[in-house]
Amino acid sequence: MKNDDGRPHRNEIGGDVGSAAQVGTVHGDVHSTSHRTTIVVDGDRASSRTSMPSAPAVFVDREHDLEEIGRLLERATGTCVVLCEGPRGVGKSALLLRAADEFAGRFPDGRLYYDYSRTGGARRADPDAALTQFLLTLGVREEFLPGTYEGRLAEYRNRTAGGAVLVVVEGAEEPAQVRQLVPAGPRSALLACGDGPALAELSIEPGGALPLPLDPLPDEHARELLRALCPRLGRDADGPALDRLVAACEGLPLALVMVAGRLGRDRRADATALADELSDEKHRLSAIRVNGGTTLSAAFGLSYRRLSGGAAELYRALGAWPGEAFDTALAAAALGEDAGPGGAAPLLGELTAANLTVEEAGGRFRFRHGLIVLDARDRAAEEDSAAVRTGRLRRMLDLLMVPLAFADRAVMGKRTSPVDLDALTAGARDPFPEGDEGKKAALAWLRSERGTLLAAVRAAAAAGLHGRAWRIAVLSTALYMNIRYLQDWAESGLLGAEAAREDGGLHGEIRLRTTVSRALADLGRMDQAKQQIERALELAGSIDDLLLKASVYEFHGRYLDLVDPERALAAYTRAEELCSAAEDGRNARRGAALAVYFRGRTLAGLGRTEEAAAELEDALGRFLGLSGPDERMAARVRTSLGDLHLKEGDHQRALPYFTAAIEALERRGGNSHYEAMARESLADALTALGLRGEADRHLRRALEIHREGGGPRVRDLERRLEEEGGEG
Repeated sequence: MKNDDGRPHRNEIGGDVGSAAQVGTVHGDVHSTSHRTTIVVDGDRASSRTSMPSAPAVFVDREHDLEEIGRLLERATGTCVVLCEGPRGVGKSALLLRAADEFAGRFPDGRLYYDYSRTGGARRADPDAALTQFLLTLGVREEFLPGTYEGRLAEYRNRTAGGAVLVVVEGAEEPAQVRQLVPAGPRSALLACGDGPALAELSIEPGGALPLPLDPLPDEHARELLRALCPRLGRDADGPALDRLVAACEGLPLALVMVAGRLGRDRRADATALADELSDEKHRLSAIRVNGGTTLSAAFGLSYRRLSGGAAELYRALGAWPGEAFDTALAAAALGEDAGPGGAAPLLGELTAANLTVEEAGGRFRFRHGLIVLDARDRAAEEDSAAVRTGRLRRMLDLLMVPLAFADRAVMGKRTSPVDLDALTAGARDPFPEGDEGKKAALAWLRSERGTLLAAVRAAAAAGLHGRAWRIAVLSTALYMNIRYLQDWAESGLLGAEAAREDGGLHGEIRLRTTVSRALADLGRMDQAKQQIERALELAGSIDDLLLKASVYEFHGRYLDLVDPERALAAYTRAEELCSAAEDGRNARRGAALAVYFRGRTLAGLGRTEEAAAELEDALGRFLGLSGPDERMAARVRTSLGDLHLKEGDHQRALPYFTAAIEALERRGGNSHYEAMARESLADALTALGLRGEADRHLRRALEIHREGGGPRVRDLERRLEEEGGEG
């Protein structure tokens, strides 16, 4: 794409990195190299002929948006109205000015510009001032201006009816401020942007504005913009600091402009020191500022001050939510009794109309930008007491734990748990169907909420809500034991265990220290794994829960498998004995089968093949003989039997064990870690049989699983595929 004068097109964003007085758009030090005389009005200035504000010279990653504006203009059968939407500081003004420059050739009869935010004064600007200035620039002498507003509106429509005119409107807060400025000509267009909560109304009117949502810049283009605004950041020495500055700004152009301003004004300013300052979320918004001038928090403040009291309350309340998305039920929980008779839905609508939140599929919402979340939290800290903030978080976490408890039961089945699932789910509707379909649905939901689960444990622990922190950590293991997000599991388990200790939740602490030892061992953090499982063993000595004790011995055996396999045999035997002594029906029988299975695996590792085969076949029969066969564990046993035959060199005999295991694991969903193990072993057997292509297919799937879960075998699998000529 080229400009009218033949210059190669580049996307740009305006940026006076020395003054942020305009807050939403920053003008000044960066200028366009071209100048085009047009019909234009800026604010209340009475100048009859001046130039449209220049398209900013530094402009990145908006080609798609410009092309979309071009397509909308091309397809329009009448006057085209485009409403550019997005959070304050995302670059709406820069895009519209660039579009006015890019498509100037389409509008030979003039380009009009009006910025409501520059009119000044306490009184809200009305469209009459814009109409008056437009008529003056369109050639109406002042003494011939119609004497009434209705007359001026009619004259404006008459003057634009036969031509191709472009109008750019910024800073509007009300639909009428835009609606009355639409030119009448069928080849004309109006491009508008603003932060008023009511502007969305323009898009839902018959024949109304076409919405053009604007997203933050991806890291690559944010880096490009920051380098362009502050060329000294192009040095290799500043590379790590540059990446951290980009991450702190989260793709918001105004934030990048302000950061560049701090560095550009003071040549002695250190990029690394500024990156360190911005790494603190609690002070980030005040640190992102133009030297001695407006902060990014002040930029968001204009949108915040326009909210009603209820919407402002909800904005602050939702800032405490640790997850990325929320719905009306969560919003109502955040407000508690303050939700009022109208509920939270209209307040969420107001936040969305104000470009602070965005509505997604399924009636879910999220904040438009990560820095807006920080602003909401900062305002809550300034305006609300600690007790109020903690109460909001408590209510939201309580709501989260209801579907989390249902998901735990759907995935893990009825089992003994330190969390009272019946109390959490009493009176609530189970969102998951029964059987395998319910497990798949629950795992899919847990997977979609992965980030929320860990963030919820962090937030609860930080707020001193220890009981909720450890309960969420325990319930989250339903995800981690099936899809092994090891880093998440380790952090959640360690935080939850300490929270349980603070809360006096002994059984929860034992469960969490026991299970997290496995994640730590898989990550190679053996010292921590040992510390956690030995602490769990120590605590288990004071409880009467035989199945929980048995679980501790089982996981202790799994740790010992890695450091002292002979001792692991005794741990598994103790686990089996405890399960056999427990009076808990299926759970006790399943626990005993687990102990036999792990003992068989340990025997195989010690080279005691016949004993191992007997134990594994025994375990397979136990799992399949349960009331409601445990197909997942049966698949793991089949994988171990296949490994045993593979080790003996009987590759053909091993194949059906691996194939059956993979089919069962795929059919039930989740359990991807065990599926990866089976696929690696199957690839070994296929390779030995000369079936390299089939082997590579299974290795690639195993690599995909480990990449998704952050497993430690990613590099080993990549190397193996490279060495064997497969695709990594």
